[in-house]
Amino acid sequence: MKKTIILILLVITATFTFAQKTLSTDYDYKVSKPYKVVDARSKEYFSNGKEVLGVKIKANKNQVLLQKYNVDNMTEIGKKTYNDLPKNFLYEGLVQAQGKYYFFYSSWSGKKTKHERLYYREIDFENGTFKGESKQVIDHQGKLAEFYVSNQMDRAIAMSAFGSYSYGKMFSAMFAGLPKFKISTSTDESKILIQYRKKPKVRKDTKSWDIIGYKVYDTEMNETWAKTYTMPYTERRMNILDNLIDQNGKVFMLAKVFHDDSNRDKKRRRDKSANYHIELFEITDTADKIKTSKISLDDKFINDIVLVQSKDDELLCSGFYNKGKSKNSSDGLFTYKIDLDGKLISKNHYEIPLEIINQYVKNRTKKKNAKKDKKGKAEINALALKNIITNGDGSITLVGEKSYVIEHRNYKTGQTTYTFFYEDVLISKINANGELAWMKKIPKRQTGRIGKGGLSYSYFNANGNHYLIYLDNVKNFDLPLDKRPAMHMDGKGGYLTAVKINDQTGELVKGSILDFRKIKGGIVAYQFTTDRIVKTKENEFFVEVYKKKKEDVFLRVEMKK
Repeated sequence: MKKTIILILLVITATFTFAQKTLSTDYDYKVSKPYKVVDARSKEYFSNGKEVLGVKIKANKNQVLLQKYNVDNMTEIGKKTYNDLPKNFLYEGLVQAQGKYYFFYSSWSGKKTKHERLYYREIDFENGTFKGESKQVIDHQGKLAEFYVSNQMDRAIAMSAFGSYSYGKMFSAMFAGLPKFKISTSTDESKILIQYRKKPKVRKDTKSWDIIGYKVYDTEMNETWAKTYTMPYTERRMNILDNLIDQNGKVFMLAKVFHDDSNRDKKRRRDKSANYHIELFEITDTADKIKTSKISLDDKFINDIVLVQSKDDELLCSGFYNKGKSKNSSDGLFTYKIDLDGKLISKNHYEIPLEIINQYVKNRTKKKNAKKDKKGKAEINALALKNIITNGDGSITLVGEKSYVIEHRNYKTGQTTYTFFYEDVLISKINANGELAWMKKIPKRQTGRIGKGGLSYSYFNANGNHYLIYLDNVKNFDLPLDKRPAMHMDGKGGYLTAVKINDQTGELVKGSILDFRKIKGGIVAYQFTTDRIVKTKENEFFVEVYKKKKEDVFLRVEMKK
């Protein structure tokens, strides 16, 4: 009997020891005093270094709340609630433009008048209040179409906000709740671009051309130009991939143009070229037609692509490509530099080495990859480009994440739910001369059922390092290269983890900041999302969490050099 008890105690001790983890000395954190929670469907945060402004939206209660925090003093310093927005307004986005902050929302006028309106309200950061009344920027007669939520993951995230749903009326209601306007700024924040898509008159997309409206504003929300363009290809033949506005108010758009009416990638084993090509559209206030430039893919199949402005006179088109059988997998990454006239400056491709692909996977998978590699077909599935960092010296850093969604349909009940997965991260630096400086794979396996939630990661650059902050399973501490990471479930605690990568050398150091179930003061943290992480200073960041008892707290995390 004694031996049995001793054995049980040893097992419990060993399990407890394994489950515990020494926190990294590279990080320290402080916890604010609790304050009353604000329940809201959407929360966004901005910082001016000393203070953080939280914008919290309850569209179903036509309510917006502005909340201020003093990061140095670790206190909530203000809260202002606004209930004067239209009933069931649709939140369209927040814009930061050279120290100005604008809150955008849309409102449907109703069945009788049938007008789609876009408004903005300026935010006074210092006082934590709205500045003046709402101002209307667009009044469109008739309904607008959603603005290209074509990515499967983004669409599923939008739908998951409604929980499980059935097709029919609920399905239509959800699409009515998707954003109608796309609002963005130039890299230097001097220009604000608003785009919207008119509802097509012809429902059949083989005979319908998209009509897109463009409005450009300065930082004071003065309109600089506005124009409506008919796209050069039918809806069936064209998908918009990405777009941007430069500091001169010129708009650039990337589009996938299909060679047939399939509107989907056709890729068979013997295919040597894609059934589509990529085009760069140039849109200005002075031209009557859209200027287009074809971007040659050579023998590559593009499965993800992003457009950014790397210099005042240069665009950067980057993403992942493959040459293998599966259209959702990646053999490597690419960077195309293009001047503002649409002329190609340089084109580079970087294959993902088998050594990187085989890190943190099962031995059985390694063997399969080794066989595929002999045929040039070893790949990473479902990679999406999430961040492009352009540096002053001309180098760039690309961060991609393996992310995908599985749809579950119950044909008996007519309900559909989703399971979301956010897994390994691939981060690569490319020098100004086009050479690959380093490439690193960061092991991660996260899953959840309520959209992005507390999954994925938050990125920022500080002290000459790249930081990825995310929640991880305790079992993944010191994970060997030949082991697959243990799964982290959204909403089930986890360790707030930081991965620091030195920009010059690529040296990678992983550290645990805190255990969400054992925060200082005996606090257990809930409702964490990576979107609530805000860099406040070069060596610290802010994150707000729920602690139960109708109270929130925020954490100030210091990153030691």
